[in-house]
Amino acid sequence: MALIVKFFSLFKINLKSSGIEYELKEQITISELIKKLDQDFDGYFTQKLLESDGSIAPGSIILVNGHNVIHLEALETEIDNQDTVTLFPPSAGG
Repeated sequence: MALIVKFFSLFKINLKSSGIEYELKEQITISELIKKLDQDFDGYFTQKLLESDGSIAPGSIILVNGHNVIHLEALETEIDNQDTVTLFPPSAGG
């Protein structure tokens, strides 16, 4: 099994991808996953998901197996190969 990362909304449109899979050797945190995604997508995810102080940007949604990481361990939430991470960019409208 692999770690599945799904992209939605503008992530899916801008990256022309619905997601990516990683075969992990050990558990990593959401923070480490974002760094891994940045390597594959030229720093895109830190810029879109995080504030300058490294916290989750308001409106960003990061789900692990359907649970918002804000209600788990935030960026320190651990993930492994059997997990699905879903990423939504901050959105605005009116």
